[in-house]
Amino acid sequence: MKLAFLGPAPPFRGGIVTYYAMLYRVMQKRGHSVFWASFRKQYPNFLFPGSEQEGETAAWLKQPNKQRFVPWSPWSWWKTSSDLQDDGPDCLVIKYWLPFFAPGFFAVTWLLRRRTQIRIVYLLDNVIAHEKYPFANFLTRLALKQGHGYIAQSDQVRKDLFQVLPETDPTSVVTSPHPVYDFGEPGRARRSRQEARQHLELPENAKLVLFFGFIKPYKGVMNLIDSARHLKAEFGDDLRVLIVGDVYGEKQPYLDRIEASGASEIIDLIDGFVPDETVEDYFLAADLAVLPYVSATQSGIIQIAYNYDLPVVTTDVGGLPEVVADGSTGFIVPAENPEALAAAVTRYFRENRAAEFAANVGVEKEKYSWDRMAGAVEKLAKG
Repeated sequence: MKLAFLGPAPPFRGGIVTYYAMLYRVMQKRGHSVFWASFRKQYPNFLFPGSEQEGETAAWLKQPNKQRFVPWSPWSWWKTSSDLQDDGPDCLVIKYWLPFFAPGFFAVTWLLRRRTQIRIVYLLDNVIAHEKYPFANFLTRLALKQGHGYIAQSDQVRKDLFQVLPETDPTSVVTSPHPVYDFGEPGRARRSRQEARQHLELPENAKLVLFFGFIKPYKGVMNLIDSARHLKAEFGDDLRVLIVGDVYGEKQPYLDRIEASGASEIIDLIDGFVPDETVEDYFLAADLAVLPYVSATQSGIIQIAYNYDLPVVTTDVGGLPEVVADGSTGFIVPAENPEALAAAVTRYFRENRAAEFAANVGVEKEKYSWDRMAGAVEKLAKG
């Protein structure tokens, strides 16, 4: 089967790019050819809240692509649709996560539906955006209405799809959870926990609690910072809270909150985008991943943690409880409750649940294979 993707490719960076690269690899292994219609630009610089949009990508994640699409350029939309028409795939797969891209996605798919027989499959990260966007539901509906099929990565996303697009044919929707992310370099032996800590210059014997990913308001990092004083009272300096990722927006409020927390000695804010080659080390080094999200649909961070058999403490929002089995692969706590968050982390260490939970994660992660996602794509691509 001939497939095409429309979405950002290296040198752009982030979870969306990594997802496309890994899906590209698995579809090729299953015998399909893939044409990757990439972005030439992703966001105007004045709208981008992070540090940098582009960076070096690990060699094993790079795949051939053609840079053409610009979210705010109608001419690029026309050229992108022409590229796709010339390639002639059986199916175009588009990952949808923000209304900002909806006008361009709508234009490309509208043109393809009127000039070709290419099937359009939307792979849905979010249908309802975490942050507020002008005309968000209208724009999302405009773009998604052009789809022939949809892959919802959680039950919550599936519900959101029918809320925004109630006339959707249920038989055109497949629910398939976010696959696991493996950031290991092919052929390279995985580091041990101690080796990863040494490589990152982290304490060798401390209990390490990890928040990883873009730092945005909806991810609840402030609640994690507020929980640290309870953790310090319980464990002293034997526990460290690592907050690792690119801060979207102003960094100073986080620094101020850390200073006022009464536990600044055990909190490390490591600001900046983490290169692909280094991601694995943080998850190998950590004892526990923490996602204190205020809102969510699903999260690729849990899938990275699961790949490394790392248990998770997360909040009871969106589709996160669909993935974390409370008391088995981690703990689920109420959102915006630093005391409950600290209590769950404390329970994990005081009850010595690490080996038990890690074994359970090893079994649970079998549900989240890339072959399962590839099967969902194939099913909808064939109609």
